[in-house]
Amino acid sequence: MSIFVAYPFGSILYHAFTRWDGITPSQWVGTHNFRVLWDDPIFRNALKNNAIFALSVPIQLVLPLIVAFAIHRQVPGWRLFRATIFLPAVYATAVIGILTATVLQLNGPLNEALGGIGLDGLEREWLGGASTSIPLILLVVVWTNFGYNVLLYLAGMSAIDPSLEEAARIDGAGWMRILASIVVPNLRRVLEIVLVVNTITAFAFMFTYVYTITNGGPGTDTYVSEFYIYQQAFTNQNMGYAAAIGVTLVDALKQSEKQVHG
Repeated sequence: MSIFVAYPFGSILYHAFTRWDGITPSQWVGTHNFRVLWDDPIFRNALKNNAIFALSVPIQLVLPLIVAFAIHRQVPGWRLFRATIFLPAVYATAVIGILTATVLQLNGPLNEALGGIGLDGLEREWLGGASTSIPLILLVVVWTNFGYNVLLYLAGMSAIDPSLEEAARIDGAGWMRILASIVVPNLRRVLEIVLVVNTITAFAFMFTYVYTITNGGPGTDTYVSEFYIYQQAFTNQNMGYAAAIGVTLVDALKQSEKQVHG
């Protein structure tokens, strides 16, 4: 814990108040990095994109819950559904990102398929602007995390006393009433976990998607905060500024987690 958590975090916290290129000795600059940070239009745009990705959190709360409930009730083909829905979570995020970029490129399979069925008017450069690339990345994130969220809900539902659902069905309750009045109240802790995990993902685990699908482009349109940290640290050799971004992001995530548990 000291080597891999405490020391790195302490080092980042210290260097957030310095000007440092990662090689030469750092220079103490106080709060300069943080003052510059909040006037940085690229950082503000990156945070805005993170917030857009966070809009997917309600979707990732509700849809997997409904699917998990259907599998829990063993609808026809439930074993096949359980396997196929979880399949995207098995693949590495980098693999999914590279495949997505390949499919969505200008001369990629998607445009070829649209042209092949006579829908040439729908062909476009899908990753050529934030208006299309950000929603597509968001869709990929939802698809990738869907199976993991379903699995969490299924684990929670397995701990619910079956007699509660049986009694409700005897009293004439439909599946919506059972879901709303029995399942959801008993999944409160699981719902909190799904909410926190997916919120953290939207703000701190988008790097691989952005790096492999758009590389932040076009320009800086699809930058997210962790991708900007990478650019500042390893492209611009501005480690101190990157550390300041990281500290700010961690503090924001801690505050949001407190609000969820509060």
